[in-house]
Amino acid sequence: MEEIKRKILKNKFGRVILEWDRRIEQNTYRYNFEEFTLSSGLPGVILLLLEMEDLDRTYKSKIDQYCDYLYGKLSKYGLLTGSLYSGAAGITLSLLPLKKDLRFQNLIASLNDYISYYVDKEIGEFNIENVTPPNYDVIEGLSGILMYLLLIDNIDIKLVTKIIIFLLTLLDDNDSLIAMYIKTGNQMSEAENEIYPNGCLNTGMSHGLAGVGSVLAYAYKKGFMKKEILHGLERIIQIYEKFELVDKNKFHWKDGIDYNELVNNRTILKDNDLFIRDAWCYGSPGISVLYLYIGLIQDNSYLIKKAIEILYRATKEMRNVDSNMICHGKSGIVSICILFRKLTKTRKFDTFINNYTDEIESIFDKDIRNLGFLEGTTGIILTLNECFSNKGKTQWMKSLMLFDDF
Repeated sequence: MEEIKRKILKNKFGRVILEWDRRIEQNTYRYNFEEFTLSSGLPGVILLLLEMEDLDRTYKSKIDQYCDYLYGKLSKYGLLTGSLYSGAAGITLSLLPLKKDLRFQNLIASLNDYISYYVDKEIGEFNIENVTPPNYDVIEGLSGILMYLLLIDNIDIKLVTKIIIFLLTLLDDNDSLIAMYIKTGNQMSEAENEIYPNGCLNTGMSHGLAGVGSVLAYAYKKGFMKKEILHGLERIIQIYEKFELVDKNKFHWKDGIDYNELVNNRTILKDNDLFIRDAWCYGSPGISVLYLYIGLIQDNSYLIKKAIEILYRATKEMRNVDSNMICHGKSGIVSICILFRKLTKTRKFDTFINNYTDEIESIFDKDIRNLGFLEGTTGIILTLNECFSNKGKTQWMKSLMLFDDF
């Protein structure tokens, strides 16, 4: 059975590469911003090639081909952002395993220089009265960039410290609200603006408090500003403890905490608050990661046990999880389960992980459409491969704030 699964995985991997070859041929003389992004483009595929090299070594030349193509496009069009999922940090993350290759050292160095410039510009122009998720989050903001900077050799301590101070500032009070509170009109979508007409404090991993807390916890683990970060993490966990939906939905949280809830120190449920997603991006699986990290930092058995229970409940209920993608599908939850198995040695998620790999044929029963890392086939293959082999040739799981070296 295991051999059959691997053959299916190898076949799908090959089809992804064939499709990317076709797209590259079509786009050779065109500008396509998505090609540069970890979320949807070639950085994710390069990570996939590096992880899957053992399955078919004939694809090794593809890494060079795709890197050369990416370099050519970057030289011509440049970058719009230093972020993890849309810009320089995502590209450099994919190139880290190649850092000893002289061909890529200059590219990595130039991208790192750009990231430094970008961070200085973002923090210099930041207005705390007008904060929006792309200022700080793991997808487009400084949390994602900080995660990348913590991975590289010869860490730029000054730059890392600058971002940490920035993120900690967002946990301070501002007009009786936590400074990270997103005001009306600055939220991620029109739907959120309608649900939270007075704004909200986002609780999710991808755009909210869980993502900021998780990367700060990793910075703590790496030895940065321990006293200040610990104080910030304690404040974060107090917020989650206070606003957990304990009456009807224990181990769940709303996507956002609004003004009236924060000033009254209690959850106020409305009909449109009943939509809860059990995913990496929003909801309890992402929050369970935060609980685990803080529990490990504090050697707090209550938080560690609760982290496991939060995730376990999510694997049983799977609220509004209707796809296999990483972002808000099953692959993201499986990746978190793999992390918990490594860090806590629990076997509580073995069945869930094994059931996922048993579904491999149905997972790939549709034609390739979305090839992306966050929302497509590339991320699904990486997750399945991690289920079969955890050699860790790349840092792809860390882009999800899943740190197995915690």
